[in-house]
Amino acid sequence: MIDDNFIPPRFIETVSGTICEFNMLEQEASVLAAVSGGPDSVALVLCLLALKDKYAVTIGIAHLNHLLRKEESLRDEAFTKELADRFGLPFHSEQVDVTAYAKTHRLSIEEAGRDVRYRFFNQTCARHGYTKIATGHNKNDTAELMLMNLLRGAGPKGLSGIPPIRDGRYIRPLIRISKQEILEFLSLQNQPYMTDSSNKDTAYLRNKVRNQLVPHLQSEYNPKIIDALARLSTILRQEEDFWDIETKKQLNRCLIKSETASIVLSKPLMSGLHPALLKRVIRKAIKTVKKDLKRISMAHMDDIITFCFQDNSGISLDLPGRIRIYKDTHVITIKKENCPLRELGKKEKQLRRTAQKKQDKPESF
Repeated sequence: MIDDNFIPPRFIETVSGTICEFNMLEQEASVLAAVSGGPDSVALVLCLLALKDKYAVTIGIAHLNHLLRKEESLRDEAFTKELADRFGLPFHSEQVDVTAYAKTHRLSIEEAGRDVRYRFFNQTCARHGYTKIATGHNKNDTAELMLMNLLRGAGPKGLSGIPPIRDGRYIRPLIRISKQEILEFLSLQNQPYMTDSSNKDTAYLRNKVRNQLVPHLQSEYNPKIIDALARLSTILRQEEDFWDIETKKQLNRCLIKSETASIVLSKPLMSGLHPALLKRVIRKAIKTVKKDLKRISMAHMDDIITFCFQDNSGISLDLPGRIRIYKDTHVITIKKENCPLRELGKKEKQLRRTAQKKQDKPESF
């Protein structure tokens, strides 16, 4: 088991404080730890074990083999199983061909990996009764994500980093611990871990940010850039929480009717909103209908504003994901159509042609 004498007090206090502040664990929770075999997830397991009695939690380990690195992937799976066996923890594993999944669903490897991981975690929880899913995201991960999103031109939400807790279910107890602190902790515990050779592949933006940009910023601009970005993340997340409350309030104020596949909003009320709040209300309305905001860009938002409030021509605007926006003098309707918009457009053209032919047909006497 874990030797408390080798646990740095500040390390475990920081983790425990993070768990308490964000109410990550209730007493007697059942926690599924997502473990890849790397240093972050291994440290996560040790921390959960160290805090097991304090929270009276039960712990299980979940490992998904992405089959991306052949022998190395099998090695990581075997290592993680040995870790679970060593501490007498339930071990749940699955192998998924992420490359094939990515091709089938037209996703990047990173997107496909995320999809299959979270599907696996959710299914494992459903089968075995876990109430929480713990991941090993740390302070460096937040900083790297913030920089990646900054380079992509993200807004405040994208720059707020990785939330400590998501959907009341996914928890990140190490989110205030740096990578260096994790490595030092594992060294003190004499705890081995696996290294992922693909983390050095600079074809991935995250690896370029991690291995090139962050070290450059540390050496040339701010040696404590990770801490600085973590502070910014906290500030932005708090402000996003406030904006989310205000956006919901204004969306409800402008709401005329809401159905499964459509939402109708008051155009006059929306026109009085500040542009920043107006865009947030529209985004939330689209998400209500579409269920996500994938492929809805800033350019789309500008087009929507122009179409709804500045352009007098046109009655509809098409967006990705079969979303169509309709407008008239008093209302704006956001609707998810039940067929691809191209097919819908063809049908509408055909109906107009048929109507025109009937109108042009001379009357017979």
